[in-house]
Order: sequence, then C-alpha cells, then structure tokens
Amino acid sequence: MRIHPFDPLKTVSWANGTSTELFVYPADGNFQTRDFTFRISTATVEVEETTFSDFSGLTRILLPLKGRLTLIHEGRYTKVLEPFEQDQFNGAWQTRSKGKVQDFNVIFNKQTSATVIHHLLNSAQVKTLQAQGSWHFVFVNDGVFEVNGQNLVSGDLVEFESSDAQPIDIKCHVEGNILECIIHHTDTDNAED
Repeated sequence: MRIHPFDPLKTVSWANGTSTELFVYPADGNFQTRDFTFRISTATVEVEETTFSDFSGLTRILLPLKGRLTLIHEGRYTKVLEPFEQDQFNGAWQTRSKGKVQDFNVIFNKQTSATVIHHLLNSAQVKTLQAQGSWHFVFVNDGVFEVNGQNLVSGDLVEFESSDAQPIDIKCHVEGNILECIIHHTDTDNAED
C-alpha cells in the first residue's frame, strides 16, 4: 500500500479552473504532450460553460464530486451528472459542459481500461475490497478512513498492490465518500476506437 497525499504543488491553472494530478503512469508521463498510459486527477470548473480539450486516442471517465454537470457530446448525446454519477467517453469527441463543479477524472489510452466505483461509508462501517487489475486505487473525497492502521483524509489517493490476495478493509471513522479506481492492461489488438 502506498499513500499519495494531496499535493498543492501538482495543481495547475487552466483557462476555466484548476487541475490537480493525483497519479500518472508512467511516472515520467507528460500530460501536456499526452504522453502517458493513464492519469488520475481532480479539477475545478469555475465558469458556467466550457469546451473540453482534444484528447484524441484517449478515453475519459469523468464524475462530479461537487455540483451538477451537464456533458454535451456534439452529435452524440447529452448527459446530466449529479455528484458521483459518471460518464465514459472518447477523448476525441467534441464535448462541452455546463455547470461549475469539482470533478474526478481518469484518462487512459488503448493499452488500458478503467473502472470507477463510488462508495458512501457511514461512521464505524467497514468496507472490504479485493485488490484487482493491474493497478488498484482508492481516492478519499471526504470523511476520515483507516487502512492498515493509517488514517486517510480528503484528497488522499491510496495505491494497492493488485498481486496481494489479502482483502483490503477500509474502516470509516467519519462518514464520507471514496472512489475505487481499477486500471487493467488490455489487449491493444482488440481495443475499441
């Protein structure tokens, strides 16, 4: 288990808000040049309407942590997302959004696939997870949790060894929301466009 605490030095401004990188693979991956396998981040959208950047060749999973977000995929569909509801879409699509939000993002290339699962835990509740996939993460949105004797607070991203067959017990001390993020290697020959 490795904890990646929230690092304000990894927060950068963009035209309509901020973005904080939580994890990128490989470690020397470059978001600006799109030279990475996958990236996990949070962001704020501080204007009512914005146009998404082109992420051709990549797939995105996005879900609001605070606020309501409307995603408009031009010529495809429109989806309204309440907190912790998600949409997965092609990064090459022309996409606009409406709503001021804080959101959670996973962007990945054809060598990987990703799944994000939301869990709301009440005080004193224990959630047991099984490490799986090539990478397995838990992001703490709010609340206070404990794993293997270590306290986790808002903004922490915990990386688990997927090869470890031991179950992961997450103890909740203060009610809150966590996101489980599972990344798998894929067979690139059969990857969808």
